[in-house]
Amino acid sequence: MTDIIDNNKLIDLVIEKHNKFIAAFKDEFSGLENKLNEIRKQADDLKKEIETAESKINVLNEKHFLFFHQAKKLRDELFYTVLEKMQQARAPNTHDVMRLSGRIDEYEKKLQNSRNIDDEEKTITEVKKLLHDFESEARKAAISVTLKAITDKLDEAHSSHRELLSVQDKPKQDTDSAREFDKQKDEIEGRHNWLKRRIESHMNALAYWEKQKGGIKVE
Repeated sequence: MTDIIDNNKLIDLVIEKHNKFIAAFKDEFSGLENKLNEIRKQADDLKKEIETAESKINVLNEKHFLFFHQAKKLRDELFYTVLEKMQQARAPNTHDVMRLSGRIDEYEKKLQNSRNIDDEEKTITEVKKLLHDFESEARKAAISVTLKAITDKLDEAHSSHRELLSVQDKPKQDTDSAREFDKQKDEIEGRHNWLKRRIESHMNALAYWEKQKGGIKVE
């Protein structure tokens, strides 16, 4: 026996089923897409922060030793000028200044390889004391000296070192966070891509059945 079933009614049921899947999948897809875009943005922002922090660390490291180098250069030039004047004037304490120069030079070598912030601070304090002694010796020879430019460079070097220590761990911390973002992104992308394929599949099926409306002969 052959029954003729209302084709449109059957197809409507099939179409309704696909529309329900499409609506449910699209709703989840939209939520995941928003979350995915947010995580991608956070990951990108974090990577930029890492690059910025790494660049800052390089700059601070360079400044740290550059300021010490500049301080030594200023100190050498000042001592050379003062010693030359003292020798010309046959100042009796010329050798005392030369000894101070030698002692400061030893400390300056330590600063050029400075890694420990506490040792560095002690060394700078010793250099400043010796510079003060130098100022006193120069005054005995009726020579006025200004040490501020030198001590400022020493302080700037030390400040750069402190700032360097405060940020040097940030790239590693941010990299760990970035890995977590990447892990979340991979997990969401997997579900996101699966939903995309399912939506496309149901959309194709929906388009097919909408073209088949008419009547189906079932035996």
